[in-house]
Amino acid sequence: MEQIVASLRDEGFRITPQRMAIVDYLLKTEDHPSADHIHKVVRKRYPMISLSTVYKTLYLLKEKNLVNEIEVEGESRFDAHTDDHINIVCIKCGKIDDVDEETLKDIQVKAAKKSKYLILKSSFELHGYCSSCKSKMK
Repeated sequence: MEQIVASLRDEGFRITPQRMAIVDYLLKTEDHPSADHIHKVVRKRYPMISLSTVYKTLYLLKEKNLVNEIEVEGESRFDAHTDDHINIVCIKCGKIDDVDEETLKDIQVKAAKKSKYLILKSSFELHGYCSSCKSKMK
């Protein structure tokens, strides 16, 4: 939290209680919430917060590489876990789980070497059925 606040403050952005609440929620949740979901949660504490404020804050955080945006069935979802990892997305319920994978760095290095690209950012997603949805299929 302190690093995000310092990063935004150093670039001249206002640190409002609403922005702090959005960042705090993203850092504490294991989910990959949509802007609508974040708005509903933060609005309980700050009833006057607008959905527009949530979107503006999320896109500011994304622009500063402090959150990742993942699209699931046309809906943007947000993840404060910005280290290299795999997102596993359930194609039935939309649940997203993170899996840390050390070999992703090796894949990036090999891809950069082979393609001669300077790779700045990567994302890796797998799609399938979560354990709950898979058990309902039987």
